[in-house]
Amino acid sequence: MKRFLALGLAVLAIPAAAAAATRVSSDSGCPSSDEISLRLLGLFAAGGPESASARVYNDGQSLHIDLSTPGEANQQRTVGLTGDCEERAEMAALIIASWLDAMPVGTLAAPGIPPRERRETARASGESDPSDDPDWEPIRTSARTLLGAGVFGSADHQGGSGGLALSATMPELIEDFGALFEASLGFYRELSVGPGTARYWRPTFALRASAELPGKHWILRASVGPALGVLAVSGSGYDHNLNETTVMWGIDGGLALIRPWRKHEAWLSFGAMAWPQERKIRSRPYASNSDVALPGAEARLSAGFSWGARQ
Repeated sequence: MKRFLALGLAVLAIPAAAAAATRVSSDSGCPSSDEISLRLLGLFAAGGPESASARVYNDGQSLHIDLSTPGEANQQRTVGLTGDCEERAEMAALIIASWLDAMPVGTLAAPGIPPRERRETARASGESDPSDDPDWEPIRTSARTLLGAGVFGSADHQGGSGGLALSATMPELIEDFGALFEASLGFYRELSVGPGTARYWRPTFALRASAELPGKHWILRASVGPALGVLAVSGSGYDHNLNETTVMWGIDGGLALIRPWRKHEAWLSFGAMAWPQERKIRSRPYASNSDVALPGAEARLSAGFSWGARQ
């Protein structure tokens, strides 16, 4: 009874101590960051120094634990995947606490784990309980959100340009699959059209599905999805584009190299965008050979930084 009471009090204490506790992140639900933080609270008051941050990630075969503290070299350790999620959380907490020099002699036996209750109802009805399978792990979901800003350079058959981009990313909606929204605005382009000059802008909005391959220090993230371009043209000595609508649908995709830093990210990406709908500008007076086609595809190289807005 005392053990369950102590565990309940520790759970209630997590929100109050989170602001002063060691920051823990995990790319897996087994163990989750909340389970590790709960056991750190059981090892020492306030859950560890605020200046320290720990990252735990699971590659399916081993559990990797990294700890960074200001002014000290990063600590890294890899251990085999043994036991259930609760036992893995306790093992990660013990390793982190030992690095922080916050474990007095005899502490290893302190944070006992209450026995996990079995689902007797499922057994009685003849149904199998997936949690009884030692290889079973729950599907990991996360609402972690990052807000980013960056710059890009683009190239197409008419030359090069550049612009700015804003993004919102949820990289781990289901396991390592997520979603990315990006709004970008390139600098205006100029084209010679008959006797005059045309300027055009194409603000772009893209919604992509993403998948990532996590590494020890880097993450490789691929994304693809539909794009919406809003075409605006101005100038002199030319007629309007042949199609009255200024909305263009396209396909956007890219590959990004991510460097995590605490709950933030720095990124460098290469992408391509295609516009199957043809758009042309023609001169005034009209001549059949004076049409100027707008670029139907472009390549982009982008760099930027994303801030963790929700963990």
